[in-house]
Amino acid sequence: MNHLRSLVALVMLAALSACSAYLPRYAPAQGAIETGYYENIQTPRLALLEYRLGKYFAQKDRPYPVVCAAAEKMVPHIAASRPRPLDPDVELKLIERFPGLSPLSRCEREGLDIVATDTRQAAAIFDVHDFVCDRPTECVGYAGYYANGQHGWSYYRMTFVDGQWRIEPEELNIILTSGTQKSVPPKAYAAPLPDTPAIALLTELLDEQFASPDRFPTTCATIASGNRTYQALPGEVELALMERYPELAPFERCVWKDDVVVVDAITGERAVIYSVRRLACTLPDECTAWGGWITANLGAQAWEYRLRRVEGRWIAKRTGNGVIS
Repeated sequence: MNHLRSLVALVMLAALSACSAYLPRYAPAQGAIETGYYENIQTPRLALLEYRLGKYFAQKDRPYPVVCAAAEKMVPHIAASRPRPLDPDVELKLIERFPGLSPLSRCEREGLDIVATDTRQAAAIFDVHDFVCDRPTECVGYAGYYANGQHGWSYYRMTFVDGQWRIEPEELNIILTSGTQKSVPPKAYAAPLPDTPAIALLTELLDEQFASPDRFPTTCATIASGNRTYQALPGEVELALMERYPELAPFERCVWKDDVVVVDAITGERAVIYSVRRLACTLPDECTAWGGWITANLGAQAWEYRLRRVEGRWIAKRTGNGVIS
């Protein structure tokens, strides 16, 4: 009878685990150690970093042969930016936990790429950033990696339950509109953006761009009155956008090569320009505009949007009209 009760308890526990919203905790490889970060209420940030590293090293096919970890991300569009190192004892413990992890000193920035200092192979740097704890047992933040001009960051919520940190994906507070993707989560920024319909549409376009894993390495943005997109935004507006979108490049980085394709002025790789143009407002709270992207003379898409101001914010919806070249 006791054996039957134990069996039933195990089945119920497995069923509850299967239904749990918490993400799995990856067991150490043979010979590796436990860090204790999950069980320490004072180390939620390190527990989240351990989770992302565990998820990566559990993959059979790993896209980056060299992987490092940092205490804070670097800002890609700032050439002098470098990731902040972990405490040496923390880095050593994570390397003991993940034998495939390299010291941060082995991962070097080269333009927008991350490479191994010894082999020059493609590398990735894992980090946790924008991490906030509203109370000692509840935190939220981004975790993932940066590599080769792209990132694999996701947003998570952490709760300290039954003596350990539990992690779950956090849904961002977003607005969905017809034909558009997610908006960035609400956040207080140092540099405010102008409250205009053109800026509202441009941020919709950039939200869609940076939510896609399949994109050009370099992205620039502008607002134009005509159909061409050669003029940069005012400096304070561009800086405010780059604060919200760390992967957004200054407009001067996107140049036309032989008047045929858009490329990165530094790396020479293909680039894309997102733009809003032909804005027309029939009423103070109702406008239309065209928004889209261009990467070559025969590589562009644009759509017409209707913009309406609702409850103090501009909402963009596609009208159905579009142009592809």
